Amino acid sequence: MDSRTVDYLLAPAPLMRPSEVDPYLSVAPAPLSGHLEVMTRSGRRLDAEVTVPVPGVLRLRLGSAEELAATPRPSSIINPGLANEPAEVTSVPGGVAVSGSGRTMTWAPGLSNSAYGFPYQVADGADQAELGSSALLSGLRGTGYRHLWELAHDEDIFGGGESYQGPNLRGRLRHGVNVETHGIVGLDLSYLNVSMFWSNRGWGVFAHTGAPWVADVGSTDVGTMALDIEGPVLDLFFYWGSPEEILQAHWLVTGAPPVLPTWALGIWTSRCSYLNAGEVSDVLDGYRDAECPVSVVHIDSWQAGDLLQDLTTAWEVDRDRWPVGWSAASRRSGVRLCLWHNPYLRLGTAAGDEACAAGLVLTDGQGRPVFTNDMPDRLLVDFTNPKAVAWWHERVRTLVTSEGASALKADFGEEVPPQAVAFDGRTGWEIRNEYAVMYQRETALALASLDLADGFAMFCRSGSAGAQRYPCHWVGDSISTWAGLQASFRACLSLSLSGFAYVTHDVGGFWSPDSYEVAHEAAAHNNPDLYLAEVEPELFVRWAQWGALSPLMRFHGCGRREPWAYPEPYGAAAVRACQLRERVTAYLEMTSAEVASRRLPMMRPLPLVLPDQQEARQAAHLEYFLGGDVLVAPVLEPGGHLSVWVPPGEWAGLDGAPDLAGPRWVDMTVSLEAIPAWSREGKEVLA
Repeated sequence: MDSRTVDYLLAPAPLMRPSEVDPYLSVAPAPLSGHLEVMTRSGRRLDAEVTVPVPGVLRLRLGSAEELAATPRPSSIINPGLANEPAEVTSVPGGVAVSGSGRTMTWAPGLSNSAYGFPYQVADGADQAELGSSALLSGLRGTGYRHLWELAHDEDIFGGGESYQGPNLRGRLRHGVNVETHGIVGLDLSYLNVSMFWSNRGWGVFAHTGAPWVADVGSTDVGTMALDIEGPVLDLFFYWGSPEEILQAHWLVTGAPPVLPTWALGIWTSRCSYLNAGEVSDVLDGYRDAECPVSVVHIDSWQAGDLLQDLTTAWEVDRDRWPVGWSAASRRSGVRLCLWHNPYLRLGTAAGDEACAAGLVLTDGQGRPVFTNDMPDRLLVDFTNPKAVAWWHERVRTLVTSEGASALKADFGEEVPPQAVAFDGRTGWEIRNEYAVMYQRETALALASLDLADGFAMFCRSGSAGAQRYPCHWVGDSISTWAGLQASFRACLSLSLSGFAYVTHDVGGFWSPDSYEVAHEAAAHNNPDLYLAEVEPELFVRWAQWGALSPLMRFHGCGRREPWAYPEPYGAAAVRACQLRERVTAYLEMTSAEVASRRLPMMRPLPLVLPDQQEARQAAHLEYFLGGDVLVAPVLEPGGHLSVWVPPGEWAGLDGAPDLAGPRWVDMTVSLEAIPAWSREGKEVLA
């Protein structure tokens, strides 16, 4: 990891750095419609433009007159063609009011924390209401902006992307820089950061940036939230309403995910990695013999070279292990194929040398290629270069067509070197979080151009706002321990509350120290017999039960993850979870359709569904709704103990769990075979 990333992760909280701030002192209407004039304490003059990009949303762009007037670079984060209707700007005592699409935002000095700048308040129609207690815009730094809000004593904040520490950000300090976490559990590092935040008090904000950011959510000062954004222009979108309405508005701004094909909602089987066509055939026979359903088989190591050593895409199929036509048998049996890839190339391979010679990779601005932070010889495809995009599309189409794949796993994309210079002139730091969105977008466009009869799916790791258009995203390389299960669960919850409709995890966890070494040895010798079913059996069953009621279900790791590979009674319990997954297929299809029709994620944490229930917010890290009618509370510790907050109403145990009635807290212990999930009274969710 480069020194700038390390420094960024260790940087003090924004409110501990007041000397960086040049506060705003005044704001007034400007002659141009929808524009404001802002003066800072140092005497610097800034321009601000306020528009209505979509109904019910206000957008503020702030910067120097020159920067604000410049044509913005194309963004892969926000939807193209957003409206630019100017808001109405009027003077009010001490400041201004801006209005549009039924929303009004007033700026005036005099509230607490006024040393940082001036506050704004928000009115919804004719009903004046404060945004939290107040919200403060403050200080221009030399390299960016600081935006502040005053938080109420009972205010909770959600969003920010995936966080292994849980969905409620109140009291937290988040460094929003995409990093390769290397499977570490417990640290607040993330592959996927989203600069969108919302409050149970009915407001939300999205900072449009491809660069890293820092959010101090009442960590330094319990009543203040500060957001530091780098770059010459501050670009903020303001949302209002219920959590559902806020996420719906966010999708209007950044894009909505499509409905996944039905087969993608089935069971994915994977390993790091299946090594040859014969092994895949044996694995699928094992599923059939165990009467365990399976819909997709995923292959990491389909290419020439040592995948675990190179960690790049060679774009050359190893025909000794994967002969022409090898996937036809599985396709005839109805099992789709998914293949791994990433945006990195290695010098010395045909693909890497070709792309480097043609200028299709990120460089240092002088024509010399740069490499990923964590490995010295991994090139990065430059997705701001149209020639590189065309080259990438051709590689994707050729691979999918030749191997008969229906899905691609878009791995990596985090470690963009800060000193890189892209074709469009931006630095690696400016595109650090956006890079994965560009990469996933181009993969999705290449797949869409093939017009596959059964549709296609993607399985992605990193990203930022806008990446939800390319589902699904999993929460990375969790360790195969109870702590890894807990961290994965919390990351899925927080990612769902950040606008991602299809989230999931590696059932069984990705790695343990022993299994990782074995995976290297097995790959080096093309010997799948070396893989072990090494996950603690009880943990494996509980992870499988949660996976069965996640938006997508995928078994994956450095050891055996096939449910029937584990000893009894654990193997049978894991297979039973898979059979439950098959029985809820129709319900999953209906819930997936709601992603498009109601613009809601499939996994719905309690603060999204019941924002006014304090108990629901307290239970945010323990349970969730799958769709509207299934309550899921995974077992997160040995022994089967659960503490569940039961929402109002009657709830029927789905598969072995006791019936419950709420609202109330319930402590229980469920047997190994029982799946801790409940359906709403009167709702049939099982086939």
